[in-house]
Amino acid sequence: MSLHRISRRVFIQGAASALALSSLPGRPAFAQTTVRIRPEWQEFRSTTEYASLIDAIRTMRANTNAGSRSSLQYWANAHVNYGQHAIPYFLGWHRAYLYYFEQQLRIVSGNNNLVLPYWDYYRNPQIPAEFTDPARDNPLYLPRTNTNVFSALTLSPFNPSIWNFQRGTSNAFEPLLEDAPHNPVHNIIGGIMGTMQAPHDLLFFLHHANVDRLWHAWALPDGKGIPWTSSPYWSGSFRVSADLTLPRSQCYHPNWVGTDYADNTTPTALPAQALKKGRIMRVQAQLGRQRGRPPVGDFAATGPRAIAAGRRSIGGARDIGLTENSVSVQVPVAQDADSRRLQTLAVRPRERPQGATPADGYKSVVVVLDNIRMLPAGKAGGFYYKVYLNLPERGDAAATAEGHLLGTIGSFEIEAASHHAHHGGAAQITFPATDVLANLPADGFRELTVSLVRVSGNNSPKGRAIAIGEMRVEVSTEEAYDLTPHVAPPANSPYRR
Repeated sequence: MSLHRISRRVFIQGAASALALSSLPGRPAFAQTTVRIRPEWQEFRSTTEYASLIDAIRTMRANTNAGSRSSLQYWANAHVNYGQHAIPYFLGWHRAYLYYFEQQLRIVSGNNNLVLPYWDYYRNPQIPAEFTDPARDNPLYLPRTNTNVFSALTLSPFNPSIWNFQRGTSNAFEPLLEDAPHNPVHNIIGGIMGTMQAPHDLLFFLHHANVDRLWHAWALPDGKGIPWTSSPYWSGSFRVSADLTLPRSQCYHPNWVGTDYADNTTPTALPAQALKKGRIMRVQAQLGRQRGRPPVGDFAATGPRAIAAGRRSIGGARDIGLTENSVSVQVPVAQDADSRRLQTLAVRPRERPQGATPADGYKSVVVVLDNIRMLPAGKAGGFYYKVYLNLPERGDAAATAEGHLLGTIGSFEIEAASHHAHHGGAAQITFPATDVLANLPADGFRELTVSLVRVSGNNSPKGRAIAIGEMRVEVSTEEAYDLTPHVAPPANSPYRR
């Protein structure tokens, strides 16, 4: 379906939506009158808007004035300086960011019908051919480490049990989607896509349009656990750049920023065609029946100690180097008091009996990767690591791995963490571990094992790629999750129509 054939239907739909939305309680001021459909790239490239997009990107790439919204550097700087990563509002901030970038595309191109397409890598994990043609006049081409992102994909965020939304709630969609596929897609592609400067690559925007689409698809048909706009969660505005802001609440629903998608369904299977590639099969099989937990590396142990007010390390290891080989790090729980703390906390907060918090006030457990940095061999990306807690030592680890997964690390996460640490300071990545502990057997708290499982694209480096100053397990007096009861959206919410 061409964008021209869509546009009249969308205009009528959008105008009706705007009138309906204007009467909703607790909803933001809404000036948008047209909801435009973002198509998948394969559909978009056969429309007349394709030429407008190519011309706009060529113009923006040639513009070297970083203070101009008509330059890609402006949008890269906005992402570096204001982007939300591994903190609340990852999805909401990027929805606002796409909204303003899409408006700028229309201004630069002079085509008011232009929209951002999305790349559905769950249907085709191969980067579209238009982005890999090195012709001199092709503004879509940039050097990349890999061109297939199959090994970045997972169905975990779309499990029917995932109902909560925001970071700080148990079993929540936003951090799951950021952990994968979002971060691994950046990491596997590598090159500039593996850095915070990724908006120099138009593929970044296709990727994030797909991430936004997946959020909307997951939320259908009733909004699931997304707080309604009267919640304090949506108070305030997103700072998109030095001179652009948007009310947070306007990012509750894509229609409120004038957007919808050609396909609003969540993926139910990984792309079958990629399963035929032997190399990719090996990548996916590395947690298979023959391997179980990766071997334990020889790392110097660090003992229990106070880290800061309300934070205590129960133990860890230092000077950890990560290579192309997966590795595990043992964390002995040397003190009986720490073992008892873990046992007490290894219950999901809502299921914890009243008064079950340890007397010293500890309420949650985290795994901390401190002073983590990319080494020269790994800076081009093309790989990432899945981080697990207490994977089974033997047997079919793949069958039980999901309940042990803490998250992912790669060049993208490390650069984002480094930037949050005051622009290039020592980076620290923290994984909530309270829920994962609740999956462990009751006798599993005398020793913890953190496993880092390497996932490589077809082109990825060998040798030491990442260094971790210290990996440790901490208990904290901060509550693991926000236990505030969820308030359902009203009956006339856009997710209930």
